Amino acid sequence: MKIFDRVFVVAVIIHSSAAISQCAPGIPSAGNPGCIPPNQPNSPYYQDNAASIHLPPTAIWADQWGAIAVDASSGRAGTVSSSSSRTKAESEAMDRCSENGGIQCKLLISYHNQCVAATQNFNGGVIFAVSAPTTNTAESAALSDCGGRDSCRVIYARCSNAKRIQ
Repeated sequence: MKIFDRVFVVAVIIHSSAAISQCAPGIPSAGNPGCIPPNQPNSPYYQDNAASIHLPPTAIWADQWGAIAVDASSGRAGTVSSSSSRTKAESEAMDRCSENGGIQCKLLISYHNQCVAATQNFNGGVIFAVSAPTTNTAESAALSDCGGRDSCRVIYARCSNAKRIQ
């Protein structure tokens, strides 16, 4: 029986060392003494998949500005809807107002990356202008400020949306 005991002990020792070096299912054990899962950065099997993912480039947008200038005494106006800066849009609107016969032109509104609507009551009084994300929203707000559809009308509506440059 002594030989059987010795063989048994040797078999247990050999088998137990193999059991100690085995990792859980799905985790490779060869060259991975700590049984580190392959999706962990410190695993010898880790592969950084982020470098292999090709994402589209981030879009680059340019602001677009608009402006409305009005000469209230003559009813003349100047508008611009796609300028690259606020200063340029306001200056162009004032110039156009003057070119259209306005003498006392004043800036009514400037806006960027949005829409604008201008309303005036039916008897030609004050002009109201509102900017908003959409033309419909701007028109509704401008009509509300003016007194509603029964007493006012939309005289100008335009959008100055940002322009994708890359």
